[in-house]
Amino acid sequence: MEEIKIIEVITKDITEPRNDGTPGSALYMVPFRLNRTPSNLWANEFVKVWNSPPRFTTLHRPGIARVSGDRIILDGTTIEEVKSTHKETLELCVSEANRIEAEYLQKQKEHNQAVQKRNSEFRRRVEEDAKSINFNKSPNRPT
Repeated sequence: MEEIKIIEVITKDITEPRNDGTPGSALYMVPFRLNRTPSNLWANEFVKVWNSPPRFTTLHRPGIARVSGDRIILDGTTIEEVKSTHKETLELCVSEANRIEAEYLQKQKEHNQAVQKRNSEFRRRVEEDAKSINFNKSPNRPT
């Protein structure tokens, strides 16, 4: 599967700030389009990594990220913050979610291959043993 990438800021869907003087009223929602819709695993891991990124800045805002369809949405930021601070964190979180999902898929593939090998070996042994059972030449057959 192709890795997830951010391909654009969806400018037409950026909301406007309330600007009513209350705390946070200058912040708004900024959505980003992804190259494809990620799995639920990827989406959950992205949000976890966003909330606790490997590299943290004092301007980071945990709790504002979510994934919806083929979008990442930061709800409670500004385009200026995205440009100066969140862009790097977004890229880092996308990369980390890609890595986590790839590891999970690799482990799942290895597990499935091991199960398939075990099942094939069982079937081979059963067929071999079944061939050695001959019901036509039973010495204790009553007459």
